[in-house]
Amino acid sequence: MYNPKSTDLERDYFPSYHTIRFQDQPAPNLAVQDHFIELTVKQGKELTAKQGIKVEHLRYGGQDDRQIVDVFYNDSSSDSAPLFVYVHGGYWQMLDITQSCSIVGPLVRRGYRVAVMDYNLCPQVTLQQLMLEFTNFLNWTFEYAEKSKTTEIHFAGHSAGGHMLAQILNAPAVVTPERRAIIRSLIFMCGVYDLRELWSLENVNPDNILGLNADKAVALSPILWTYTDAKSWSSIQFHVMAAEHESVTFIEQSRVFGQVLESAGFPTSFKVMQGYDHFDIIEQTAIDDSPIAKYLQEILQL
Repeated sequence: MYNPKSTDLERDYFPSYHTIRFQDQPAPNLAVQDHFIELTVKQGKELTAKQGIKVEHLRYGGQDDRQIVDVFYNDSSSDSAPLFVYVHGGYWQMLDITQSCSIVGPLVRRGYRVAVMDYNLCPQVTLQQLMLEFTNFLNWTFEYAEKSKTTEIHFAGHSAGGHMLAQILNAPAVVTPERRAIIRSLIFMCGVYDLRELWSLENVNPDNILGLNADKAVALSPILWTYTDAKSWSSIQFHVMAAEHESVTFIEQSRVFGQVLESAGFPTSFKVMQGYDHFDIIEQTAIDDSPIAKYLQEILQL
């Protein structure tokens, strides 16, 4: 039976429907996704082919799967350089590391090492298993920082990657006070933090490939978690951002998540990035003087 409310929700949870770009195309929602894939792959290839940036292909877990991380640097990057960690989006079911390196160039040129995480996609794993996979990645990150004598780490996650990044607040056995001391900022970009509506939408979660039910959707929604140790995070800046050209639902999830963090006592800012949609907010991180790149540099105090 046709359910207009369900249809509206599915559009709300598809960021591609809310771009103002490609309006001359028959299907702007498809055009913006195709452009994102084409451009981000090109940006990733140019890092090593044209910009002289080097990369280490490493593994944080598993065998013959996608539990890999690429660490980018240049000749001027010391082993102890500040580390920026990026987690890509894709609704936990699409995209990979080849489409996730736009953010690298400007940061490496400013003395950072940049680690780009890849991960297994649903339904190869359930979302619950993926969050455990991310916890293992966090453990790898802190071990890598210790070996390389890195004293400063920044984390950023986009879309589903923003949701996964919230797990850093829910893994006390891995993110110990000693490890927490070298985190400088957490950057949540256009994330989705409440899964209670999303999990039952067939177009978003076809055949329940995320492996959710109502109880698991609640348990895996960072917006609903109880945060009791904010004082121990007081030296870390939390930045929650949304893009102007997203659905009200997506913007509200970021706004409310920022409020939840702030109310719990975390030092949190919330910002709607004007002029951007869900996709070019990442595409333009590759451009040194773009508004989003400059905002990230401001966060990093570069």
